Amino acid sequence: MDLDDAPQPAAARRLPLPGDDPDAPGAARWRRRDGPADTREHVALPLDADAGAASEGAPPQQALHDGQLWLLARRAHGAVLQLDFELRTALVRQVFRRDFVFVSRQLHALEASRRVQGLDRAGLDDALAALQRRAGDVQALLRGMSDNLQAAIDARAPAGARIAFARPARFQTTVVSPSAHRYLLMLMRADDTLARLEMAWLLGLVEPATRTALTSDCRRALQGYKDLACDRRHAIGERVREVNAQRQEMPTGDAD
Repeated sequence: MDLDDAPQPAAARRLPLPGDDPDAPGAARWRRRDGPADTREHVALPLDADAGAASEGAPPQQALHDGQLWLLARRAHGAVLQLDFELRTALVRQVFRRDFVFVSRQLHALEASRRVQGLDRAGLDDALAALQRRAGDVQALLRGMSDNLQAAIDARAPAGARIAFARPARFQTTVVSPSAHRYLLMLMRADDTLARLEMAWLLGLVEPATRTALTSDCRRALQGYKDLACDRRHAIGERVREVNAQRQEMPTGDAD
């Protein structure tokens, strides 16, 4: 068995919906700044406003090429986990739309390679363990940042103050592996952390330079996990190809 290296067809379960984001996720760049339309992201709504009211009537959005995850599930075990959730911050929405399916495929390929006969299990276990450690490190970083921001808010915010976003968005995603679920939880934690950062900034508790630095820390942490998943998947994929090449060269009579 070989890892699935070939690009998979972008089989979507449905046509784009009217509520979907008009920006093309595939054209997004990590360092790209949001255009003028996204400057409304940090508008503070009245405290009694329902932050989710604007998104309640729209169907949930999906990550780019979400249908590819169904193809993976069909070839493997045939089951997926579907989750509905909301993302409030522009950065995490961008990361989810652009990266979730890609990272999920890398993680799924790593876990599926357990079924490759003759593959060095120690190397594969090390790759999976490294990703789990990195996920834990990112979660710890975000949790510490969030706790510090919440402590400042609790100490100095006016009674009853709360954060609201002008453009929250509802999403639905397909989860095909436990590690992909951990990655989704990481994104949701990042969204919560950045929401607290926005509240602290609006209250004047965080300087603009600090806000920029903490936002960059979140971005780098998420990008670092993506890069690690890609690197480890590539390394294991090379080993799988070597194993398959050796088996093809083996005389038929010597095969187990």
